[in-house]
This record gives sequence, structure tokens and C-alpha cells, in this order.
Amino acid sequence: MECKICNSPTEIFLNSYIFEKSFLINYYKCTKCHFVQTQEPTWLNRAYSDAIAPLDIGLIGRNRFFSDLTERLLLTFFDDSKTFVDFGAGYGVFVRMMRDKGFDFKWHDAHCENMFAKHFEEHDLSKKHDVITAFEVLEHLPNPVSQLAHLLENSKVFIFSTDISYRKQPNFNDWWYRAPHSGQHVSFYTAESLDFLAKKYNKYFYTNGSDFHFISSIKLDDVLVKEFFFPKKRTLKDKIVGRLFGNNIKSLQYKESLLAKDHTYLTSLLHNY
Repeated sequence: MECKICNSPTEIFLNSYIFEKSFLINYYKCTKCHFVQTQEPTWLNRAYSDAIAPLDIGLIGRNRFFSDLTERLLLTFFDDSKTFVDFGAGYGVFVRMMRDKGFDFKWHDAHCENMFAKHFEEHDLSKKHDVITAFEVLEHLPNPVSQLAHLLENSKVFIFSTDISYRKQPNFNDWWYRAPHSGQHVSFYTAESLDFLAKKYNKYFYTNGSDFHFISSIKLDDVLVKEFFFPKKRTLKDKIVGRLFGNNIKSLQYKESLLAKDHTYLTSLLHNY
């Protein structure tokens, strides 16, 4: 089996069960970019009998965390962005949170009923957008190169999450992110595999080394990106020097929430007021 990211040879990495130990499958690791993929996932209809896995109890906390981080990222490096789409938006929690923060986010999800951002859909992903996000989506994609192509081609910035720490785990079989109970996680990435994807589209890959990443059409200052991901605690000396000579820390200008405007729009749309 070839690697689905870089087409290099793979080797069997693990033979283990999913679905409460009722279904035995192989996992293959790329010998070059170290991407891990399952055998062809013929079980996905069963896996998605529920669009959201019952054990995904971290959904709300995760969306709060990523919405705060995305807000800071956009205001720091991409504050001229106007159009935003969240791909694989699920219930729409992230989109609602970002709209509450003042960003005109729309959502796209072909498999899950949106509960919190109805009437803010984006059906056409062939259009160009400044920013596309995809949180906890990539590990679900059985053919990531083809499935991500339109997202990378049609965005200036692609912001996403997926855990890339499998090589730090003492035992991949016991790693919680393998999610054997649901059978939904079929692709496991490394920094090398994601960097390969970015370069395929002549873009630049940035990561916190764990679970938050973005691919940008423009090259950013590595020092500033590191400062964004790992902000150091500023001492009194740092503050004094910053005031006297300036520093690299950008003063963020937060946006006005769209909550009131959205309420007015939905009232007019749904009740003909």
C-alpha cells in the first residue's frame, strides 16, 4: 500500500481492533513522511451511524479553545480577512462562537445537522475564501489529498486541528486519538506529512507541534509565529524595553460581535418582521 500523502511505500504498523474489539484492521505507516493510515475503510457507514461520536464529550471545550486561538491568530497575522468558512462544522458551535467574536463565518457540512448556526451556510466551496477552517476533520478523511485539494486551493489561510503526536506515544494501540470505539479516525498525521501537503500547493505550514496548525499562502516571520504559539511571560524589564524601543507584540483590535445583527437578520428572515 502506498502512502496517501506522498505516495511512498508503507509498512504494517499495527494490527488492532475497532468497534469494541469486533473488527480487526491493519494500520500502515509511511516510510518517508510517517503518515499512518488504515487499510481501506470499508466500515465508514457503520462508523457514522452517529455523525458525532457519543464519546466526543470534549466538543464544547474544544470549540471554546480553538475559537479563542483562531481569533488571536486572525487578528495577529490576517486581520484583513473578510470571508470565512468552517468545513466539517458539525453542530455549528465554532461558527456561532466566531460570529459572536465579530467574524463573518459561514459553515459547510454535508453529514451533520447544524444546530447553532442555521441560515449561515456556505454551499459553494469552489469559491475563493480568505480563511477556511477545519477542526478535528482531517483524521476522518480516507483520501486526504483529494479531499483537501479544494480547501487548500481556494483559501489564503487554512486553519485546522489534528493531533500529530503519535510518535511521542508509548503505545499507538492505546492512544486515545486512535478512537477505536467509533472507527471514525482513519488518518494520522505528522509535521512532515502536513508540510508535504503545504508544499504541494506552494504554501507554508506552521504548527504548535501538537494539535493546532495553519497553512498560509504567505510566508510569515518564524520568530513572530513562535511568539504566537509560545508566548513568553513578560517581565518588568521586557515591558519597560517594549515601551521605550517597541516590540514585536501586536496590540490586538478586537471586533464587534455580530450577535445583535444576526438576531435582527434571523428575526426578519424567519418571522417576516
